[in-house]
Amino acid sequence: MKRLTYAFITVGMLLSQTSQADDSTYTSSPYIGLRYRDSTLHSDAFGNTGHAHTLRLQLGYLWALTPQLAVYAEGTRVWSLFGKQYNDTTGRRTPYPAEPDPPSTELSSAWLGYDNGQVGVRAGRQYLHLDNNRFFSVNAWRQNPQSFDGVTSYLKLGTGTTLSYDWLDQVNRTVGADFPDIHQRRWKLNGQLLHLDQALPLGQLSAYGYFVKNRTLAANSVRTVGARWSGHAKLQDDSPAQLSWTVEAAHQDNYSNNPQRFSLPYHLLELGYGLPEIAARLGEESLGGNGRTPFNIAYGSGHSFDGWVGVFSIPPHGLRDRYGGLYGALPWQTLTWQLTLHQFQPVSGTGSRYGHEVDAGVRANLNARFSLELQYGDYHANSFSMNQRKLWLLAEYRFGKQAM
Repeated sequence: MKRLTYAFITVGMLLSQTSQADDSTYTSSPYIGLRYRDSTLHSDAFGNTGHAHTLRLQLGYLWALTPQLAVYAEGTRVWSLFGKQYNDTTGRRTPYPAEPDPPSTELSSAWLGYDNGQVGVRAGRQYLHLDNNRFFSVNAWRQNPQSFDGVTSYLKLGTGTTLSYDWLDQVNRTVGADFPDIHQRRWKLNGQLLHLDQALPLGQLSAYGYFVKNRTLAANSVRTVGARWSGHAKLQDDSPAQLSWTVEAAHQDNYSNNPQRFSLPYHLLELGYGLPEIAARLGEESLGGNGRTPFNIAYGSGHSFDGWVGVFSIPPHGLRDRYGGLYGALPWQTLTWQLTLHQFQPVSGTGSRYGHEVDAGVRANLNARFSLELQYGDYHANSFSMNQRKLWLLAEYRFGKQAM
């Protein structure tokens, strides 16, 4: 694998010599990120209401060796403040609802990268952002970010086409580097991620194939192949209102050393329309399940999907999330807001409903460096789990730009 890594970096460098370079890509700069979160957690399954006060500090620096060649390193430290009145999933404080943000100290990002705007290659520990982050993500809601060790690359062609290839050796999970169970801190992988983006007259078409062998937990060895079309457009040239859409379909199978045998569908349909100040959104996401094995999203984002309360690890019969709501932005303190209603039910099996959830959030960027955010989620159970409510208040300070 080391030979493959070095060979791929060399190929990227050679390709870059034939590409038109930008004037500048990298500039040396520090990064400081400080995020405090106050979480109030209530579940009918527990007599105690949980209170989680966590603080995250991130320190990073980008060294620009040349305008196209750079080194980046970043450390993350997470503290639990004012005592632990919540279950951080380490097993040490269990009579409370869970907020999986245990204390941790780790090297969260460290890479060498070349990027001239047409060709890019990075080797080392880094964050992944693919499409809407459903299948591979930094999982930014958690205080401990998720990172991947490996090599990532892209190549832009003159036809509006971007090709990317990523090789992954390890995933460093959001439980943090100090989690008691070493097999949950990080998983050894052999992952090959292929991605193609094509600009269209209307929107963008993406096609992908993700082939991941998990050498630590074989049940998370999966092959996912799919395509996605997303975009936005005005229905009338003289109107500021826009129509937005996303259509995505995928299929997932067991891969390599996975002992299970399954073949599961996935789709996402979303339609939005409105003004920047207020717009409406309707959608459905369906993750298949055969009654024994659900669609696997072990490497992707959770909080942005299936409701904010986080009730669902995908059940064996799958999960269908039908949602609708309003969202918008206001010029006062660049305020953004959203209100969403989710209806949950299985994809296969009995047809019983899992319940519904209401999520409401508002975020204010008080200046270029400081922001405040309030989120509330209220899940009402039907035939799955228990009633749960969560309220979060976040205060975040950023100096410089994080090299994502």
